[in-house]
Amino acid sequence: MLATLLSATLIGLDGRVIQVEVDVAGGLPGFTIVGLADTALQEARERVRGAIRNAGFNFPPRRITVNLAPAEQRKSGASLDLAIALGILLGSEQVRAGPGRVALVGELSLGGEVRPVPGVLPMVAALSRRGIRRIVVPGSAVAEASLVAGIEVIGAETLRDAAEAVRRRPSRRAAVTPARVDLVADGVAVEPARLSPLARSGESMGPDLAEVRGQLEARRALEIGLAGGHGLLLVGPPGSGKTLLARTIAGLLPPLGDREALAATVVASAAGDGPVRELVRRAPVRAPHHTLSYAAMVGGGPQLSPGEVTRADHGVLFLDELPEFSRDVLEALRQPLEDGRVSIARAGRATTFPAEFQLVAAMNPCPCGFAGTEDGGCRCTPGIPERYANRVSGPFRDRIDLWVTMPRVRPAAIVGGPEPESSAVVAVRIGAAREIQRARSAGRLNGRVSGRSLRAICRLTAATTRRTIELAELEGLSGRGTERLLRVARTIADLDGAAAVGGDHLEEAARYRSPVATLAIREAS
Repeated sequence: MLATLLSATLIGLDGRVIQVEVDVAGGLPGFTIVGLADTALQEARERVRGAIRNAGFNFPPRRITVNLAPAEQRKSGASLDLAIALGILLGSEQVRAGPGRVALVGELSLGGEVRPVPGVLPMVAALSRRGIRRIVVPGSAVAEASLVAGIEVIGAETLRDAAEAVRRRPSRRAAVTPARVDLVADGVAVEPARLSPLARSGESMGPDLAEVRGQLEARRALEIGLAGGHGLLLVGPPGSGKTLLARTIAGLLPPLGDREALAATVVASAAGDGPVRELVRRAPVRAPHHTLSYAAMVGGGPQLSPGEVTRADHGVLFLDELPEFSRDVLEALRQPLEDGRVSIARAGRATTFPAEFQLVAAMNPCPCGFAGTEDGGCRCTPGIPERYANRVSGPFRDRIDLWVTMPRVRPAAIVGGPEPESSAVVAVRIGAAREIQRARSAGRLNGRVSGRSLRAICRLTAATTRRTIELAELEGLSGRGTERLLRVARTIADLDGAAAVGGDHLEEAARYRSPVATLAIREAS
């Protein structure tokens, strides 16, 4: 007999509906899967065979052919295991389907248990858009699948649980309750009742900003950068507090809005970041090691998985020891820094990932770390500091808004001196500035505004226009650099509560546009 079921697989961040056709026919025993299945999916034959037998059913000694439609689309992963197994049970008449359509998503173990798979949320959303209202998922993924509006989610711990769900009638209550959808992002519809105030509240927020002693200029630059979504580079010798300052970012970022939280939850689901039980309200802060590969940074691989730039979407990407990253990896960041997205194309497949992140980076001024310090302790031979700094290309550096030199902190500032502001105090100012920007620029931060819109929100007078031109020429800024000067000045004005950019805002912004790493190297030489 022929049995047809619906399931889904994942390509990038998108769920793709797959029709699983199982033909159980006479002839020599065999088990064939067709339809451009990858290695993991071809291995489903052994998983399904063992799961059916160990769940108390009989694996039919017949010729079994499984077709995955559409045939021209590549399929990957183990999310189709459950549908293939139920198709065999239906085709061999060991299970009779009840009324109504039902879809199944899940991996099977040899013992018949249903295991979770990455991307349950976008896969369930794709099935929902096809009109499916009953979906069987692994028991641990019920909360994640229930974020999608207007469907009946059935959790299955074993293959027998899934078979029972296929047999029974649909829930009458779920069938008559209309879905009231107020929020849609990345193809996922969520009801207002599904929104949680803050997800992952038990996660560590990192050190408090009050732990960073001294470094007033760096603290101010971090506040400006987070308030406007500007790129920030911290340059200083070892022990000056660069990494400590970056670790305070998690406690300074405001919670994500509804639409951003939904987009972040889809990314977390597709990336397989553990069980997703609520919308991810905390802005992501990613800090990959400098040994990561090109694909790990921008995305790709056999399944077109999201990379670090996508996992940092609507959050911060922190790159410590910036010159130690591969040149190709850093150059790949230029497009997402400008466009807020990254396009991945492979043979027969292509997708676009969101990548609207803020870049924060840190580096030493030279390999030994002490070029430009007051005690002149640099042990590098002549020319080495310049070559070290040149590992970061000029076009990449031109995309960084704020450059800050962090000198060595005096012991007196660490054990004494005035108490710095805490993260709670600074976070309030950052959140207020972001609200001003989102209300003024249709949800965008200053770091994403350009062209005519940027000039309009700056409200430059004749005097401030002349001063902008003078500062840009003095620093030798490119057209992109001039716009970034105005963006930073606009953010400083927002932190001050000013309606227009003034001369003092421009002066402060210009101080952060000087290529401090190069200046420090020249002083050391």
